[in-house]
Amino acid sequence: MSNEQTQIGAIVIGGHIQGLGITRILGNAGIPVILLDKTKLNLTRFSKYCQKSYLVENEDLINQLEAFQAQQKYAGWVIYPTNDAHVELLSKNKVNLEPYFRVTTDHWDSISIFYDKILTYKLAAELEIPIALTFFPEKIEDLDGIEIQYPCIIKPAVMHSFYAQTKQKVFVCNNLAELKSNYTKAASIIPKEEIIVQEIIQGPSRNQFSACFLHLNKETYVWLTACRMRQHPIDFGNATTYAETVDIPELKLFAEKILAAANYNGLCEVEFKLDSRDNQYKFLEVNTRTWKWHTIANKAETPFVLTYFKYLTGQKVNKTSTFKKATFRHLITDFPIQLKLWQKGFDYAFRRASNVEHAVYDPNDLKPWLMEKLLLPILIFTR
Repeated sequence: MSNEQTQIGAIVIGGHIQGLGITRILGNAGIPVILLDKTKLNLTRFSKYCQKSYLVENEDLINQLEAFQAQQKYAGWVIYPTNDAHVELLSKNKVNLEPYFRVTTDHWDSISIFYDKILTYKLAAELEIPIALTFFPEKIEDLDGIEIQYPCIIKPAVMHSFYAQTKQKVFVCNNLAELKSNYTKAASIIPKEEIIVQEIIQGPSRNQFSACFLHLNKETYVWLTACRMRQHPIDFGNATTYAETVDIPELKLFAEKILAAANYNGLCEVEFKLDSRDNQYKFLEVNTRTWKWHTIANKAETPFVLTYFKYLTGQKVNKTSTFKKATFRHLITDFPIQLKLWQKGFDYAFRRASNVEHAVYDPNDLKPWLMEKLLLPILIFTR
């Protein structure tokens, strides 16, 4: 009988940096891992810990998982998503999938609160967690009554569908005319009721922070807080290039408050930005999955991924109450950002603390690092 039938393993959906990190963490623990991805141009499939890779389009993911069940393959395996589209699919199909698989994504009742940022911001406001000045205009005429400092931003309530079409997280508006123009543009991409107008929280990228958790039954099992010091792009980034742990109890308290209120269970990253005007940490969003730089946990000794695997497979788990000083760096994306920050005169452009977890480089699993260099021109073009 094959190993995939006799030992419970993990199914990772999405094979770039996040998926590679999950695969290595579990693989190092002797847990078999397979990958589902819509492209062969990913790094995880080249890892020695990836036992098998399936080419599956996003719209066929549930069909593929149901096919595994019909074939009696991967029974009881733990499923890890790596982007918001995967989270939505798994959450909405969790009830049907869970008799056969173990799904790390929470039920839709909780996920939807963080999936729709209008619901998220309203909950944060109710809990008196600081947020940026935010408006939810129902029509373009409502913009005339908004009192906001320019430049401001238009952002979507649901990010992944907006970003897929625009390759931008926000539209920056320098005056009322641009606000109306960008509102019209956004309304042609997403429903009007999903449009958010928000002030820009002042401060450089070193003011970006996160509180990361394995949160279960309103209790914290594993956690850390960190500064996401450099990101790509520099403003309104979608990928952290360098992060380092920092101990900020206030972020932990804010994050636990909103996670408990939403009755959220699972892995997550809760994002904040320190506003240089009033020195308040302003809540941004909750990513209800692993995050790009989650492998900082290897150096911080905060076993998010492995602890959740053990929990879902009925093994004894221990809570982790502290974390060690650690850093994460993705060299290929970080170096260009360093140069841009240096040109702008930021003194943290080349900061690099010790105890570094590299995003791709691993001397015990070199092939993904080598393939990243070979695939770089294609990855730059396609991403």
